[in-house]
Formats: sequence, C-alpha cells, structure tokens
Amino acid sequence: MAPTSDSSVKQLLLPLEVAVFAASSAHDAQSHGAGRVELNAPGSYAVGGTTPPVAMLREVKRRVQLPVRIMIRPRGAPDDGADDFVYSPAEFEQMRAAILAFKATGTMNPVHGDGFVFGILRRVEPAEAKHPGDHLFVDEPRCKELIDVARPFGCVFHRAFDHIAASPRWAEGLATLHRCGFKALLTAGGYSDCADNTRRLEVMCERVPAGLQLVVGGGLRGHNARPLATALAAVSKQPLWLHSAAIASDDEHGHMPEHQPIDTAKLRDLVNALCDARAN
Repeated sequence: MAPTSDSSVKQLLLPLEVAVFAASSAHDAQSHGAGRVELNAPGSYAVGGTTPPVAMLREVKRRVQLPVRIMIRPRGAPDDGADDFVYSPAEFEQMRAAILAFKATGTMNPVHGDGFVFGILRRVEPAEAKHPGDHLFVDEPRCKELIDVARPFGCVFHRAFDHIAASPRWAEGLATLHRCGFKALLTAGGYSDCADNTRRLEVMCERVPAGLQLVVGGGLRGHNARPLATALAAVSKQPLWLHSAAIASDDEHGHMPEHQPIDTAKLRDLVNALCDARAN
C-alpha cells in the first residue's frame, strides 16, 4: 500500500487517535491518517503523558484541523511507589486551573470534538477491598467536579482505568464513568498491551453503556493492530476508536530523543494495517 498523505482519504477499519508530545507531531499525525490527537507535555511519554503548556495548544491549532484532546495530569507516578492517579488537594487544583486556562484560549471547539483527558482514583483501605490488591476506585466526586469545570467540552477517562479493567468489577467501573458524565474511556483493557487483552476488550465493547465511547490503546502497532481491530469491530455496538503514540526511538537501544517525535514509519505501518483490515 502506498504511503498516506494529506490529500488521500484514509479508509481505516476503525478511526485512529494519536498521542503527540510536540506540536510538529500533530501535523505528522494528521498527514498520516489520524482522526484526532491527544496533546501531552513535551518529554512526558516515559511517564504516560502530562499536562502540556497552553502555548502548545495554540501552536497545534495553527497547524492542524483535527480535534484535540488535552491531557490533564499534573505528574507521573510517584517516585516512592505510591499509587498513581491519586492526587492531593493541591494537585487537584492544578488540574482544575489547567482546564480553565485551556478553555480561556478560545481556540477549542466542543462541536469539533475538542476536549480533555484525565483520570482520578481514590484509595480504600486494603481491609475494605473485596479482592486482594483491589483497592483503587474511580474518584466519582472529583471526576464530576472536573467534568463540570470542563463543560461544554467532553471528557475522557484515561488509562488510570486499566487497574479497574483488570479487576472483577470492570463493568461496575464502566457504569461509574457513565454516571460521572464521561464521554469516552481510553483503556488497554488491563495491565498489559491492548492486543493481549483482546477477549476482555471484546466483552467491554458489548457491555459499555450507550454514550460512553471506548478508545483502545496501549502498545498498539502495525504488527498487532489488524487482528485486534477486526475482533473489536465485529462486536462493537457504538463508535470505537484506537489509540497509539508511535513514538520514535533514537537508536538501536530504544533511547528516545528529547522532543519525542512520531516515528512516521511506525504510524504508516499502523494506518496501513487498519486500511488492510477494512479492505478485507
């Protein structure tokens, strides 16, 4: 299949969202078939993405016409090994302030599909957990509060949900997100790569509440996208997206350049796999 370009119409089996960590990468994503970008702070790929600077949104909006989803995450996982996505009052206020700052730019359009991506968990005492090690739950009050702050822009609960997806109460977790008012959920379906969780993701597609879009990502690449996309497309009852970062490595040891650009060859392979899946 020929390389993709801005002028070609991409007939992917499922639409693709690409996580970007540089404004220039947003244009690369658009040029190679992405239908949406998730905006993250430069250099934050290694920690799973954090809140980008407001100026980065303005630059991306000048470069692309795609919908933009903005990561709202004040930090990566704690260095002391404490639970991730459990935030202090000060960190929660940082998240609120970031949403308001992005809204204040006047560059976002809710009708176009722009929005925010975040996830907040709460910890329960191990003695209260129904299953060993299962002590993290969606922080419903705080999530609802940020969703209200973000209106009229839609919000996505990100891969903080993977802990819940791997537990026996994933369906309860989906219902909680829907009750909170989230419009979408980004998940790998568990702790490992999404392709390793295909069966669980198939069941999630069948059980997800109406109005809560699934965005499936985590280790998604050209070599595993086709079977996963084919399986999920066959069972999904509502619009479903795939998600990938396709970050370039700097050398044979896998070191990444500081600005973490997209590897356009990786992205092209992924898009071509999704095109082939549609054709067959």
